[in-house]
Amino acid sequence: MEAVSAERTLDGPRRSARVLLLAAVAATTYLDYFAYKQQGYGAPDVLDARLLGHAPAPEQYRMGVFVAAHWLAAHLHVVPAMALTLIDGISAVIAVLLLFNMLERTTTYARAGRTLQWFGATVLVLLLVWWLGWLFWLQKPETLPATALVSVMLWLWGNRVPLPAQVLALLAATLALATFRADIACLLNAGVLLYVLAGRGPQLPLRRSAAALAAAVGATASVGIQLWLARIVYPQAGYGRVKLWQLMPNLIHATRWPPFVLFLLPLLWMAQNGAQHASQRGSQWGARRGLPRDAAGRAVLVGAVLYLALWCTIGKIDEVRIFLPFAFALAPLTSAAAMERVQPPGITG
Repeated sequence: MEAVSAERTLDGPRRSARVLLLAAVAATTYLDYFAYKQQGYGAPDVLDARLLGHAPAPEQYRMGVFVAAHWLAAHLHVVPAMALTLIDGISAVIAVLLLFNMLERTTTYARAGRTLQWFGATVLVLLLVWWLGWLFWLQKPETLPATALVSVMLWLWGNRVPLPAQVLALLAATLALATFRADIACLLNAGVLLYVLAGRGPQLPLRRSAAALAAAVGATASVGIQLWLARIVYPQAGYGRVKLWQLMPNLIHATRWPPFVLFLLPLLWMAQNGAQHASQRGSQWGARRGLPRDAAGRAVLVGAVLYLALWCTIGKIDEVRIFLPFAFALAPLTSAAAMERVQPPGITG
């Protein structure tokens, strides 16, 4: 990932893309409120069961979002549905703006001509709007906050920030995410750690030793927070009749596959594109022309693969919003890959 001067994109698609993305977020946020009301979050006391520890697992472990929503509802004198909608709206704005900025900072986008930049921006907008449309499929309050924090971590991994502040910000984002999605926080950091230790491909702007330390501490802390919530704070929370292992049901029940495949279709194309170029060149997967030279995006891709394996094993694959934080974070990499697929030979990425 290389930093790109803002002067190069002042007259590009930035303004139009941001307007379209914010319009999509506004529409999603508007619908979000009514979706929460239909789920019963319009009642003032609907969060009490979770705050008292009476909810089943794993919902009981998603406390970070519900504590924030309860605080907002109490101080703004609104119902929980409105508080959750505010959290989702702010989270979505943070995510889409950071992700478009990440696309602008890729080498592929920086070296592209005006037409190709418009193409890349259009692909990013379409991808994010496509995945936002799946938000209401078995919706959960933690989805967009997790998406925002994963986007923040992607941005921090991909940009040069003063070392102490960068590491502290990464750990703060990891700890915040672990209070309601420790699985995502753990495997995202584990993926970055594996990428750094492998030492192949473009390197992160953060010094290798510092990146490895931050990722290792983040992954370990996420596991610790999950164990603390499950074993100490809410030991009474159980899964009831819900089966923890879902691999065989996922393979057997054909009705789970359509949303799974449709949701992942852009990422499957990116994976196929990388594999195709690697096979043609007889080199490793993600070769130069297969995946853009985006170190942060590649590192998050490793974490996404780890999380995909976990999701298919203990989660229902038709609940695609589970993977939305990773899908969003991979949108800049996928858009840059699409740009490299169509760019003229004279432009290198």
